[in-house]
Amino acid sequence: MKIRIQKYLSQKGILSRRKAEEYLKKGWLYLNGNSVTQLGTMIDPETDVVTLSDEAQHERQSFTTLIFYKPKGIVTNCKQDNEQEINDILPEEYRHLNAVGRLDKDSEGLILLTDDGTIANRFLNSGEIHTRLYDVWTAYPITNDQVEALSSGVDIGGYYTRPCDIVHTASRRIEISLTEGKNRQIRRMIRAVGNRIHRLKRVTFGPYQLGDLLPGEYKCV
Repeated sequence: MKIRIQKYLSQKGILSRRKAEEYLKKGWLYLNGNSVTQLGTMIDPETDVVTLSDEAQHERQSFTTLIFYKPKGIVTNCKQDNEQEINDILPEEYRHLNAVGRLDKDSEGLILLTDDGTIANRFLNSGEIHTRLYDVWTAYPITNDQVEALSSGVDIGGYYTRPCDIVHTASRRIEISLTEGKNRQIRRMIRAVGNRIHRLKRVTFGPYQLGDLLPGEYKCV
C-alpha cells in the first residue's frame, strides 16, 4: 500500500513530517535516486528506496538533544507571573530547544530538550510505549496494601491507570515505573490510595537516564 513520503519518513523515525515537507521543498529527498519536491509524493515502502541528500544528512547531524535536570519550583514552559521556566536558566545557545513532555512545577528530574522533531514525534505522537521511572517520597508511610493497589491500577478521576511496577524502597519511598503519562498522574495515584506526595523525581524517560546530574545541570546525548 502506498503512503505519503513524509508519513513514511516519520514512521521510520528518520524525519518528522514537518521536517520532511521542508526537505521536499528544498529538493533534499530522493526517491529511487531521483530528487522529489511534491508534497503529495506517494511511495511503496516494499519496493521504493528513499534517501536523503548530503545537505539533509548534514543538517540532521547538527540537531541538539539535552538531558536536563529540572529543579523543583521551575515550570517546564508557559510560565505565569513571577515564575521561571526551563529556558530562563539555560544558556542562550540552548534556549531554542523544545521540551519533550512535561514535569509539573513541584516535581523535579529528567526533561528531554531537543530541536529534532523526529525524537519529539517518537515520544509524543508515534504510539510507542516509553517507560518512565520515578523516585517518589510520600508524606506518610506507604503500606503494602497501598502499593498493591497502585500496582494494579487506581481510579484517578474517571480514568483507571494501567498496571505498573513498584519497588518499595523505604517506609515513605517507592519507585514507580509507568508506561503512560497522564497529567499529574503520580500525584493523583498517590492521593487515590489516601497518601500524598512529599517529593517526586523522574529518573528515566525511555532510553534516557538522569544519572548523576544535579538540579539545573544538563548533558548532550
